[in-house]
Amino acid sequence: TYMAGNSGAFLVLADFISKSDTGTIAAVLPLVGATAKSGLGIRKHLGTHYHVETIVTSHDQERIYFSENTTIGEMLLVCRRWAGDPEQKPPTNVVNLARNPATPAEAMSLAWCIADGKVENEGYGTVQAWPADRIADGDWGAVQFLSPYLCARFAALRRGELGAVALLGAMADIGPEGRRIRDAFTRSAMPDKHGRLALWQHDTDVTQTMAARPDTHITAKPPPKAHLAEKYWQQRGRLMLPTRLRLNTGRALSVLLDTPALGSAWMPCRPKPTQRQPAQWERALCVYLNSSVGILSILGSRSNKIPSYPRFSIDDMRNLMVPDFPSLDDAALTHLVAAYTAHAKNVLLPLPQMNECSTRQALDHKPSVPPSTSTPKPSPPSAATSPPSHQ
Repeated sequence: TYMAGNSGAFLVLADFISKSDTGTIAAVLPLVGATAKSGLGIRKHLGTHYHVETIVTSHDQERIYFSENTTIGEMLLVCRRWAGDPEQKPPTNVVNLARNPATPAEAMSLAWCIADGKVENEGYGTVQAWPADRIADGDWGAVQFLSPYLCARFAALRRGELGAVALLGAMADIGPEGRRIRDAFTRSAMPDKHGRLALWQHDTDVTQTMAARPDTHITAKPPPKAHLAEKYWQQRGRLMLPTRLRLNTGRALSVLLDTPALGSAWMPCRPKPTQRQPAQWERALCVYLNSSVGILSILGSRSNKIPSYPRFSIDDMRNLMVPDFPSLDDAALTHLVAAYTAHAKNVLLPLPQMNECSTRQALDHKPSVPPSTSTPKPSPPSAATSPPSHQ
């Protein structure tokens, strides 16, 4: 059953008929299977019983797919049955294409380039050698970025090499998702008797700063939806996370509202009752998620149905790597909170202009002299990495 899911039936059949030591599977599958939790079983099975020899993906914004009659991101896998010592298994060549072939002749040329190790020389894209143990563990994160540097930095972030990190879901309650809100509420020009509010849109012409305000009144739909509306309203929050994001125009990847609300293109993120200083925690997390390293964490965790227009589920957000705030000393937390206070209303430029964004540079700044002489603890991940692009 762990092989079920996207194209699972084909993989079960292919696995059955390739039982010999030299059996080979070649498949074109949805790219989301390389990152989504639902595809973890397939990734682990292939990574354990096969040498996942090659993964080819497309970061060509004109053609993110290989099949006809589809618009979703895809990957090409070549997996060979492995009967040897797992410790001797070679790494996986992950080929991320900047230019996806448009004709059969060009595709043949690319195939020879992959075989001869000339993908980068011919300007097709980039190649990474992803360790076999990561592939077997289901970590196929090398498909996430065209840049090998960003893939390596994201892997280091998840391993805690950039600072003490923890899963966001361990520190916060997240949700409900926007589809739940749209199912239970309608937008209204006037407030109802409860005065319920929501941040409905992710309008980058309006939401350009970390500090934000709800953009609409909402009212509960008639029974039987009314009880759901009441349930969801109890889960409102001030810190909001995106449910979808256009990488060519997106600016803020998290906002802090002036009053608790629900969202449609956003979902609330509420600190758990055990979280110390919840108001400061919200400000600090908002700064982190809008910094270069925070953006790397979000985009490295995105699903890839459409890589340039990712959608985020509650599970995606729960699995975000963020600073392990309970382990931070007061100086580090104070620095993040101060950054929010100083820059909350400063405009953030769209993600493709991150290098020119003075606000983003200020959020990334790490003071050379700690503001406290208390016993040092692990600091939050430094934002001294190159900012991730939409690729």
